[in-house]
Amino acid sequence: MSTAAARPRVRILFVTQYGVLAASSRTRVFQYLPYLRALGAECRVLTVLPDIAGSQLMVTSQSWRKLLYYAWAAWRTSLCGLRAFWYARKSDLVLIQKVILPAPLRWLFGRCRAPLVYDFDDAIFTTEVRRQNWLAAWKERRNSRGVPAMLQICQLAVVENDYTAAFAACHCPRTLQITGPIDTDHYRPGPDRDRREVVLGWIGSASTLPYLDLIRAPLVELARRCPEVRLHIVGAAGAAIDGIETAAVAWSLEDEVAQLQDFDIGLMPMPDDPWTRGKGGYKLLQYMATGLPVVTSPVGINQQIVDDGGQGYWARSEEEWLERMAALVGDRAMRRRMGAAGRKRVEAVYALGIQQVELGRQLQALAGGRA
Repeated sequence: MSTAAARPRVRILFVTQYGVLAASSRTRVFQYLPYLRALGAECRVLTVLPDIAGSQLMVTSQSWRKLLYYAWAAWRTSLCGLRAFWYARKSDLVLIQKVILPAPLRWLFGRCRAPLVYDFDDAIFTTEVRRQNWLAAWKERRNSRGVPAMLQICQLAVVENDYTAAFAACHCPRTLQITGPIDTDHYRPGPDRDRREVVLGWIGSASTLPYLDLIRAPLVELARRCPEVRLHIVGAAGAAIDGIETAAVAWSLEDEVAQLQDFDIGLMPMPDDPWTRGKGGYKLLQYMATGLPVVTSPVGINQQIVDDGGQGYWARSEEEWLERMAALVGDRAMRRRMGAAGRKRVEAVYALGIQQVELGRQLQALAGGRA
């Protein structure tokens, strides 16, 4: 992707599942674009499911509304896929982020001259049904067939961790592991606060809010022992845990960093199952980039991101959660030390400035023959 005038610009087509408000598309496509364009790449983005359209149908517990959403999403996937194939003929590289194209479009893309890259976060290929309803079961069965089929037409798979990389390697000739990445210029520690309260923070969505139930009892007991403790939840407005003072707000891109900077300790409880083993630990990266010590379940890549006792603690049982949280609540100096260590680790390993260089190098190698 040389900027030299003698060489043609590399034309890269990105096909994203969601718009910029969705963390997966934002972190794994949109935040790379300024860097790639600075290198001289010509980047075009097609989005299957825009940020606003269809959201009222998606956020519902009614099966008939979800069915309408899936039908709308299928129509959008086919339409966007056809447009993408048209543009792919004039592209040097196509990166498809998380989109599972229907079989006829996969056949077309499999005959495309431009090299194909498939990027996915989470273990979307798993057949573990996390919600016991027929729509969720159908979606997961579709994913379990569709993700391998997408990988088989691609020359490179970009994944989050070792677990998803092992799966991708069975179906794609090359894999690139990029965890996060996190923009350390955007996510920064906030000003030092001199206050009596200690805020335990959690950021997520309604789909992952049930993970907080795993530590409900430790949180209540901690609040009983330490009246200065508060719980802040970002991403699930109206949520509350009886027994601990809770503030819960909706997530917004504009307020996200300020909300994180108001935490004193970042929490990431998770069960250990095939779905969570494929997670990318993005909560931890957000916490650590803003200088927070963390307490996390040692599941999947969480064990690589956090050294137990270094940037925070691992906690497996309710007893360990209570013990680890209490230790951090009672020691402000330790919170500062672990938070600084976490920030340093993110800057050295998981920062956007590091990861985008490697991605650019890989895309350059693939597109070089077409440029």
